[in-house]
Amino acid sequence: MNIFERLYLFFYLRKKRKELTYQKKLPFPVISVGNLTFGGTGKTPFTVALAKEIKKAGYEPIILTRGYRGKLKGPTVVSKDMNPDDVGDEPLMMAMDGLKVVKSIDRHTGGIYAIEKFGLNEQDKVVFILDDGFQHWRLYRDLNILLIDGIRIFGNARLIPFGALRSPINEISEADMIFITKKENEKLKQALTEIGFKEIHFAPLKIEGIKDSEGRDIKPYGKKAFAFAGIADFQGFINCLKELNLKIIGQKKFIDHKKYTEKTLKKIEKLAKDAELLITTKKDFVKIKEKATILKQRICYLEISLKINEKSVANVIDFLLKLKYNGIKSFKA
Repeated sequence: MNIFERLYLFFYLRKKRKELTYQKKLPFPVISVGNLTFGGTGKTPFTVALAKEIKKAGYEPIILTRGYRGKLKGPTVVSKDMNPDDVGDEPLMMAMDGLKVVKSIDRHTGGIYAIEKFGLNEQDKVVFILDDGFQHWRLYRDLNILLIDGIRIFGNARLIPFGALRSPINEISEADMIFITKKENEKLKQALTEIGFKEIHFAPLKIEGIKDSEGRDIKPYGKKAFAFAGIADFQGFINCLKELNLKIIGQKKFIDHKKYTEKTLKKIEKLAKDAELLITTKKDFVKIKEKATILKQRICYLEISLKINEKSVANVIDFLLKLKYNGIKSFKA
């Protein structure tokens, strides 16, 4: 570990100690979903899948998010018609799936706001899901879910700025459950089992298909496509498109959470002049859908999901059921 990684770790641990000192609780269970690395593990599709499964089981999930790069500090309820510049791209994606999403820089404040806004009381079977919560210590979590990319794992296993790690690897011990995402990596599962983890599950990637600007399925097979995106795992996006038998004639990678100006879109239009389709991610699409008329080619997006099996969901629900014995009087199963 060099001097820059040591400096990062020093300030990281100082911030953690401070936030833990002033940690607050909400009167309903909180499930944190997060990772050790910067982006690419599928937090948003996993959070969506988990919320939907919790809802199927008869609970009311409410997602608490900071809304990265969203101008509004909150708290505010995110609706699908809001501007991504105000609330962030990922909260907007989750709201588009019909889920209750509250954006707030302070997630405890967001939870209290949600309780008041939705008129919740102790009879309600509410579960808060803390989006990207592994490094957010100001809010107490009852269940800490850690996601690990089954393909890239921890990259070069070095801290920022020389690697992708946001947290030191030894903090993996703070996870209650681990989900290996994208690929069912048995070797990784075995390694985690050997160091003592019992709750290890898979959440493999599922390619749902290509959607047009109205959310309708289209058949892109054999068509010439230009792909662009501003996400952490750009190569993963390209690999998914290759499975759909597209003719990818060009591609453009942008920084994660890219904000698209008219100038940028005109540049994309020029690069993709010979393409029949312009394909991006859903995360990018929500940011450009209002400006899509600039693009002459047919704009569409890749729809993906992460699959959580029934046994994994049952384990999460079983954990929630046990919480009624742990002093959370306002939560009744």
